Amino acid sequence: MNVLRRYVLGEFLRLLAMCMAGFILIYVVVDLFDRLDGFLKYHASALSVLRYILFKIPLILTQLMPVATLAAVLLSLGTMARYNELTAMRASGVSTLQIAFPVFAAAIVLGAASLAWNESVVPYCTERARYIDTVEIKNKQQKALLSEDSIWFHGQNGIYNIEHFDAHAGVLVGLTIYEFDTGFLLKRLIEVPTARWRDDHWAIDGATERAFVDGGDVVTRPLPGSEVSLPERPQDFQIIDKDSDELSYRQLRRHIRDLSRKGIDTTESRVDLHLKLAVPLVPLVMTLVAVPLAARNPRRRPIAASIGIGLVVGFSYWVLLALTISLGHGGAIPPPIAAWSANGVFALLGGFLFLGPE
Repeated sequence: MNVLRRYVLGEFLRLLAMCMAGFILIYVVVDLFDRLDGFLKYHASALSVLRYILFKIPLILTQLMPVATLAAVLLSLGTMARYNELTAMRASGVSTLQIAFPVFAAAIVLGAASLAWNESVVPYCTERARYIDTVEIKNKQQKALLSEDSIWFHGQNGIYNIEHFDAHAGVLVGLTIYEFDTGFLLKRLIEVPTARWRDDHWAIDGATERAFVDGGDVVTRPLPGSEVSLPERPQDFQIIDKDSDELSYRQLRRHIRDLSRKGIDTTESRVDLHLKLAVPLVPLVMTLVAVPLAARNPRRRPIAASIGIGLVVGFSYWVLLALTISLGHGGAIPPPIAAWSANGVFALLGGFLFLGPE
C-alpha cells in the first residue's frame, strides 16, 4: 500500500505542477494582451510591467488552484484507469477510496497551505501589484495614507480624513476636510457625515463648519451642502478602496467590526470574509467530485473527454459560486450561505458519485 500511495501521490503532484504552470502561463499571457493598450498608452517600462505580473502571481495561483487540482486528479487517475492500473489495484482488493486516499490527503494539505498563503503572502503582493499599476504604470500620485481606522488623503482643498469609502456605491462616510492658509495654519475644518456621488456631483447633507478665527476662538455653524467644495471625483479615491484580496482574514474581520460600530452596512464584506475560509476548501471539493469521475468507465473515455468534463465541472462550480456571491452581496441570502453553498452542493455531488455504481 505504501508503494501504491507514493505512486499515486507522485503522479498527482507531477500533473498538478504541470497544470498549474500551464494555467498560470495562459492567465498571464491573456491578462498581458488584455492590458497591452494601457501599458502602451502610459509608456510603461518593461521592468514595471514585469514587477506588476510577478506581484500578481500569488493571487493568480490562489484562484487557479481549484481548477488545477481538478485537472490533475482527472488526468492522473484517468490515465491510470485507462491503462488498467486501477483495475489491477482493485483486483488486489484495494478500493477506489483507498487508491485515492493520497490525493485526498494532498488536497487537505493544499487547502491548509492556501489558507496560510492567503493570510500571509496574497494581501501584501496584491496591494503592491495595485500600487505598481496605479503609481508606476499609470503615473498617478500617491495621495493617500491608510491607517488602521481611517484614511488620510491629500485633496485639492486641503487634507481629507475619511472613515470609509465605498467605490461601488460612490459614498464617502465620515469625511473631515482640513483647510489651511498659505502659512499652513489650520483655517477651518468641515465635517461631512456622508457624501454620495449623484448626477456628476457630490450630494452632501448635514455638514458642519468649524472656523478658527483670530484669538483662538472657534465658530461652529451648520453648512449647506451647496457651500461644501469637493472637486474630486469617485475615481480619484479609487486608490483608497481596498479590495478584500488585499486584506487578511483578521484584517477584514477587524475592518467589518469597525464599520459596524460606525453604522455602515457590511453585507458585502461579511460575504468576502466567509469566502476566505470557503475558497481554500475548494481543492478538496473538486477532488471529491473528480475521483469517481476519473475512475468510472475510463477505457471508453479519451483523455480529451476527461479534460472536457473537468472544464464543465469547474465552470459549473464558479458559475454557482458567482451567483450565490451576487445574491449575498445584494442581501438576498445570508453571507454564510452565499459563501458556502457552492462547496456544499458539489460536496453532495461528489458523495453521490462515490455511492453510485462503479
